[in-house]
Amino acid sequence: MVRNLGKTKEKSYGAVIINEKGEFLLIKHQNGAHWDFPKGHKENDETDRETAIREVLEETGLKVRLIDGFKEKSRYSPVPGVEKTVTFYLGFSMGKVSIQEDEVMEYEYLPYEEARERITFKESREIIKTAKQFIDTYLQANED
Repeated sequence: MVRNLGKTKEKSYGAVIINEKGEFLLIKHQNGAHWDFPKGHKENDETDRETAIREVLEETGLKVRLIDGFKEKSRYSPVPGVEKTVTFYLGFSMGKVSIQEDEVMEYEYLPYEEARERITFKESREIIKTAKQFIDTYLQANED
């Protein structure tokens, strides 16, 4: 965390996760009971991408493969005096979800429209919209 003119700046890193059916993974966070993507803070000398991968693994038990070319930022103030920036990557999930119960209340894989409606914060609804556009273009470009 960095203090700047009375404002505390926080940074987190996470990932928008898509399964083989094209559904988006949302988790209900214990802290605030809001629906969003897995995310969290850096540890030690991790890169931004390493943080996102570790946070997804810790919170959901999933190993993910991040897709090059997608990196979106969400900026908001979770509490007065705090400016938070969350950098999201996009990844495909591998394996079965096993939530970390002290941080995650529940999870759900949902089709795009349902996922967008379920997300609590408008900033994350914009992230999923951008992710959907990116993945549609990515899949079309990689068709045989």
